[in-house]
Amino acid sequence: MKKLCMAAAAAVLALLPSFGTEVRAETVSAGISAPAPKPNKGEMRTIKKRMHRSFLPGKPSDAVVAELMKEIGTDGSFSDVDYSSEEFNSGGEKRKHLANLAKLARAYETPGGTYYKNRDLYNAIASALAYWVENNYEDPNWWHRIIGFPKDMMVTVVLLNDDMKRYDKELYRKCTDYLLYSWSVPKQRAQEGANGTDICKFTFAAAVITENETLLREVIEKVNSLVKIAAGDREEGIQPDYSFAQHNGSGRQLYLGTYGREYIDGVLYFMEFVAGTSFELAPEKVALFEEFFLEGVAWGWYKNEMDLNQCGRGLLRDNTGPSFVVLTQRLAALGTPRKEALEGVIAMMKGSRELNGNKMYWRMDYMVHRPKGAMVVSRMTSTRTVGNEAGNGEGLDNYHTGDGANYVKVHGNEYTPILAGWNWKRIPGTTVIEDTRKMPAPMWGEGGAGGSDFAGGVSDGRNGVCGFIYAKDSLEARKGWFYFDDYYVALGAGINSQRGDAPAKTTVNQTLLAGKVALADASGAASDLAGAGNTSPFSRLWHNDVGYRFEAGSVPAAEIYKSGKRDVLCISFDHGTGRQGGSYAYAVYPAVSRGDFFGRTGEDYRVLANTPQVQAVQDVRTGRTMAVFYEAGSVQADGLGALSADKPCFLIAEGNGGAVKVTVADPYGEKRTQESVSVTVGGKSTAVPFRNGGSSAQL
Repeated sequence: MKKLCMAAAAAVLALLPSFGTEVRAETVSAGISAPAPKPNKGEMRTIKKRMHRSFLPGKPSDAVVAELMKEIGTDGSFSDVDYSSEEFNSGGEKRKHLANLAKLARAYETPGGTYYKNRDLYNAIASALAYWVENNYEDPNWWHRIIGFPKDMMVTVVLLNDDMKRYDKELYRKCTDYLLYSWSVPKQRAQEGANGTDICKFTFAAAVITENETLLREVIEKVNSLVKIAAGDREEGIQPDYSFAQHNGSGRQLYLGTYGREYIDGVLYFMEFVAGTSFELAPEKVALFEEFFLEGVAWGWYKNEMDLNQCGRGLLRDNTGPSFVVLTQRLAALGTPRKEALEGVIAMMKGSRELNGNKMYWRMDYMVHRPKGAMVVSRMTSTRTVGNEAGNGEGLDNYHTGDGANYVKVHGNEYTPILAGWNWKRIPGTTVIEDTRKMPAPMWGEGGAGGSDFAGGVSDGRNGVCGFIYAKDSLEARKGWFYFDDYYVALGAGINSQRGDAPAKTTVNQTLLAGKVALADASGAASDLAGAGNTSPFSRLWHNDVGYRFEAGSVPAAEIYKSGKRDVLCISFDHGTGRQGGSYAYAVYPAVSRGDFFGRTGEDYRVLANTPQVQAVQDVRTGRTMAVFYEAGSVQADGLGALSADKPCFLIAEGNGGAVKVTVADPYGEKRTQESVSVTVGGKSTAVPFRNGGSSAQL
């Protein structure tokens, strides 16, 4: 690989915030200084200059500096910081001490400023640094001492390291020891994913300022090891399908929007600082990292927002989407081999280009469909995966987030304005018992896994089918989604409830009300929804550039309610109490105008089967047929004849010049015991091997 562009290192941006976990920390104390062999001084000093330059922006005003200096007591503590609390996550309050220090360090190091190299300011900073390292604060949440505190303190130590060596060698030693502590704890040094890159960040800083080349190469070796495809069932980081997982203790969990973002920032941090030096990441690692952007990051992002499924417990946090534009720009600026493709991703993120197609993330039971002008997702769970977790006071209503979530985005803001107040038992796409009981919180993913091994899907890159067996809270259902070019069909069958005290309901959508809601009855006559809900049956509904068509036998309801100050439209089916054998069938047309939707004539598709054994849909225009076989079975498809499979599978069949192409996938993921499936189309049979991500054959 050609040398990465050295000039790009000057564009290193301020570090992004981190996110923690819940495990209790052991008692810690200042670490040990690493040995200092003869360094490659030229490259080390180049890296140090880059770090200094990247940490310098953000100098506070003189008034802020003067006020902060007044707040430093004779012992080095800040009067506005509460150091006494020992409650879980009280470290968040204590981190204000380190944030204040970073501000003062920037004022001290910025040439031309009033406080540039001011000795009184230096003494104040040194006093506050000494207070911090001597007290060595901890938190019941291990993350603060192992990651949060040293990561924050790193900025001040890097900026002041030369003067600290000159004026306070002992304080300098204590500060570098503090930064090195986490690296000295074997179980922390072995961390994967975002936590692993974070620990490398401040260890790297300590190695650079002490000119310890041996330690620096150890850190780079660790970073190289973190840029990999996860191998184990619960291993964190980049998955074999290029999704990103973290907090996998109860099952693999999608987490690109927060932990994935931090992981990406961590890898870029090193790539930018070592660009053009002998410490660069290995070429094969750079190639894998680029592929992660193209096959993972790009697909989880739409109109300035990350998919809600990717945000873990941080669903209600500020939108992280814009930061991914910056991250992609940073990688492209390094001049890596696939720079042109990365620039295409940036164009997509900025809205000047579209990403279209279909992608199945088989490791996560998660499908993304990108028709023209929209993004649609299906999030399922199995015994291998979990939905969005809860923890640290966040995500307490996330119990059903992995139970078939089916978000439809055209404008991009359909959900975020109403999340704080919406009905978490009516997540779009889910079939759940709607009662008044408080939902259990899936703390760190516990209780968030699916109740069946059967989940997944198959994609041909343009179209895809996915589904799962939902089994939870005395309720079971077979749920499938069939994604064609410009619409998709959702089927539910075998809806069996053991609850006689509360109804089972399927939510088609629960979305921000934006403009009028138009309904059409069986005759096709359309009218606007009046009041808070429908009073007569309807077979079609259109709202905010999304059309819904309901099959005969499916009786939907539409209602409007408040989420805070915003109006919400909810479309659902009520399956009743103690229902056995319930079903539903509907189609969704994203990015369609009212006139075009109600003006569509004829059939776009046919539902070939919707039973607990098999669900299948055929596109009338192309003949493309998709099926979810929950067990061995057969369906009749126009132009194809009998379409059968001798094992449970997901299947796409499409005629191709007389031949038929079939694409299949195993619903049991890497847990499968079946090696292949025998598929028969119109009397012709072939054995198609099961491979992760799907495989194809011609008949």
